Amino acid sequence: MPSSDGKLWTANIANDETSIAAASLLRVLEGVAVATNAPDGYVQPLAQWLRHYGVTKGSNPPLGTPPTDAKTTLDLALPFGEWRAAIASSSENNKEGVQQLAQITLAVALLREKARRGLDVDTASLDTIWSLIHKAIISAQGTKLQLLVCRSAQGFLAVPLCSLLKDGRIEELWRLHTWLPDGRRGEFEVCIHAHQPFAQSWTLLGHGTNCNFKVDSPDDPSLTTHATYGCCYVAEDGKLGGSGYLRMSSTIRNTGRLVRVTPGSREPHSRDMTYSVPAGAYHRSIVSGSRVHATFFVFDAHRGYVDNTAVLGPKDGSEWAQPRDADGITPQALAQTVGATRNWEQAQGVTLEGDDENATVMGYYRFFRGLGLLQAGRREDALQYFNPPKGCTPAQAFAREPSQQHREYIKKLIEVEADLDLVDESGYKALDYAVQNGDTETEALIRGQPSAA
Repeated sequence: MPSSDGKLWTANIANDETSIAAASLLRVLEGVAVATNAPDGYVQPLAQWLRHYGVTKGSNPPLGTPPTDAKTTLDLALPFGEWRAAIASSSENNKEGVQQLAQITLAVALLREKARRGLDVDTASLDTIWSLIHKAIISAQGTKLQLLVCRSAQGFLAVPLCSLLKDGRIEELWRLHTWLPDGRRGEFEVCIHAHQPFAQSWTLLGHGTNCNFKVDSPDDPSLTTHATYGCCYVAEDGKLGGSGYLRMSSTIRNTGRLVRVTPGSREPHSRDMTYSVPAGAYHRSIVSGSRVHATFFVFDAHRGYVDNTAVLGPKDGSEWAQPRDADGITPQALAQTVGATRNWEQAQGVTLEGDDENATVMGYYRFFRGLGLLQAGRREDALQYFNPPKGCTPAQAFAREPSQQHREYIKKLIEVEADLDLVDESGYKALDYAVQNGDTETEALIRGQPSAA
């Protein structure tokens, strides 16, 4: 639940001094309101506060600036840290729904400002941005904000954070992208594609590779390797041609135009790294189907835009249907999975490489995936994740890494009658890990005894 004491604003947030104009915050707020389908009752109080604070608190206005020149004053920039402290100290901005809207707005505005100005997004900055987004998504569940999830044709799950469109064309689209260890990575035959706007990605966890391709049209058809495919979307209302960011499905169809594709550079990326894709450039992403990977991603037409782009596929192909349904996966489940995995990586001091995910991380993923299903009333489906036939169970994962939060998760597993007696590939139960760690509280919890604490 939202907190009026400011705790949801301060944890893991560095005092970043990047300056942001009030006008920029208001522009981002406009896009966040669209992406979250925020009611006016949330948006207008925050917008009014930003206008008032920008006008009355603008730092060092130029001499001769009329006090009534609101536009000029709103263009004056204040440090991120001052905005954060001021927003957090306002009781109006800590009301349910408004707080989460403000957190997403402030986080996106900081990343946007750094990206536009070519400033380094270092580890501390990314931690700050993620902390605000994570807290907003987790605590938004009881509000009227409608954070959504859709599956990309490339297999990852996208949560729109800020959407700015003009005449049906993307101006800016900020999203959280998450690849889960579920093996779903899109169709290999049609994985090479280009975006109309410039794109940039910042890695939150895991490993991936961005692969670039050169595409041309030789005169000799025998030298071609692929055909171009055009995309037609089916929107939520079932109508064809939807141009928004939330689509129920998409179909790509062979246009008959043949091209030659030549592999280019490959750019590996891992936690805290960034890469960009120019407008109209052809690329694909490679992420192991058994690993968790997450990024912040933006389409930004201000840094480049081309009208003619395509998906590339087999020359003799016809069409591919690509469902976008997230199968009940919630934004909260994604944020919790990413947050728990980032914390685990930090605690271990390592970022694992290779194709197979760590057993503990798999246990985290299964818990949050199952929890989302449980909240949707799909108990039997949830138990399949809580009681996997092999591998690390959620109970084992939480017993391996003792904490009060993990004990709360184990209590939830006990409530839904998950099987805590399952053994992993090493022959250990959750209880064995608690005993091994000397964690008497978790041991008592699993044994069904009163805690000694």
